[in-house]
Amino acid sequence: MRSIRTYLLTRLLGGALVILSIAGIAVYVVVARSLANRFDENLHDRVLGFASILFQTADSLEFEFSGELMPEYERATEPAFFELRVVGGEVLERSESLADGALTVLGTPSEQPTHWDAPLPDGRDGRYIAQIIEVHHVFPEEGPGRPTASRVLVVIARGRESLIREERVLLAWCAGTCVLLGALIGVVSWRSVERALAPARRLAAALDALDVDRLPARLSVGDVPRELAPVAEKSDALIRRVDAALARERRATADIAHELRTPIAELVTVAEVALRDGRDPENSRRALTTARDVAWRMGRTLSTLLRLARLQAHAESFESSDVELAELVDEALRAADAGSRPATIESAVAGSARLRGDRDALRIVIGNVIGNALHYTPRDGWVRCRVDGEGSVNALIVENGPVDLAPEDLRSLGEPFWRKDGARSDRARTGLGLALSRALCDRSGLALEFSLDGSTFRVRIVPSDAARQGARTAR
Repeated sequence: MRSIRTYLLTRLLGGALVILSIAGIAVYVVVARSLANRFDENLHDRVLGFASILFQTADSLEFEFSGELMPEYERATEPAFFELRVVGGEVLERSESLADGALTVLGTPSEQPTHWDAPLPDGRDGRYIAQIIEVHHVFPEEGPGRPTASRVLVVIARGRESLIREERVLLAWCAGTCVLLGALIGVVSWRSVERALAPARRLAAALDALDVDRLPARLSVGDVPRELAPVAEKSDALIRRVDAALARERRATADIAHELRTPIAELVTVAEVALRDGRDPENSRRALTTARDVAWRMGRTLSTLLRLARLQAHAESFESSDVELAELVDEALRAADAGSRPATIESAVAGSARLRGDRDALRIVIGNVIGNALHYTPRDGWVRCRVDGEGSVNALIVENGPVDLAPEDLRSLGEPFWRKDGARSDRARTGLGLALSRALCDRSGLALEFSLDGSTFRVRIVPSDAARQGARTAR
């Protein structure tokens, strides 16, 4: 469907034209039939008129015809015709217009009038009537001397020109009325469709006038009909999401600039010191070592950012399988720096515990989550890993405490470069681990959930469908 306007107008006008055509045809048929019945009634009245001027005497029949009263039977142009014939006998009278001709009767005549269409003796289209009538007797008294009433077949024919003219006028009126009503319906339909589509045009104009640098909280389109209300609501929701995405992009750009500014400044400082003390090999060695470390951190940051960009562009593929969690958890615990371990580390992940997901993605996610827990937990704190669930629908839970987090911080976890104020000076962490972990979970059918219970921070890694079910249960 290329155009709603065209669709509505064609359906409305098409339906209206069909209805008007059917109504026009029905009116034409009914009225034309009424005209034909009236025409036949006129012929029958003529038969009755002839019956009134037929008389029977004792030995003959008399027909008192007057050309002055019935001139249509004697005129030269478009005449009518009649013929009176005694049933079983000779012709009693013919119209002057017949001359020596005769009228042919269709079928067997009776006392009931019979009508039919046939050409007239002069070739015109005609309408015929035939009826047998009893002649009035001049002796009304009853008795044995009263003669038997004669029976006369009356046949009358007249041209259908007047009927055809009336039918044509009727057809023209019906067609003209249908055309006029169709045009009126077309105008009304056009105006109605244009008025009905006006909210859609306002919505399109409002969307076209949007400025990505100053997106409104909602579109200003005035009142919209119920059918367009969901579109307007979804458009407002889309604008809010786009605005949030643009805000995240601006924030990420600023964070990237901030994160790279410090190591670049450090590289410049190291280079200046090396140039100033170029004759001291020890100072030069320390400067190169520092430059290497700074470059390594910058490279790690850029590699993580590139991985995030590929994930957001759906440029990486994942294969789901039942992954044993115990192996990945042990690997993450072994990889942690022994000097930064908290006092207590507990792992209650059995060898049979499995989680369905991509193995490589799960290795990165579990490594980042456990690495963060071990790094940010104080030396007198604790870290606990456990599994909640059965079979392949499990939730890996990593808890650590005490932590210096507030409930409002949970909304920022997973944002690129976000770190608690006290942790911003920590060069060992880039602030991208949880952001990468969340992106990996989103793309591989998992969900990363954060919660805070007093000073205990909890991370749950669950299948995304189980996460949605849990959210519905919680509501």
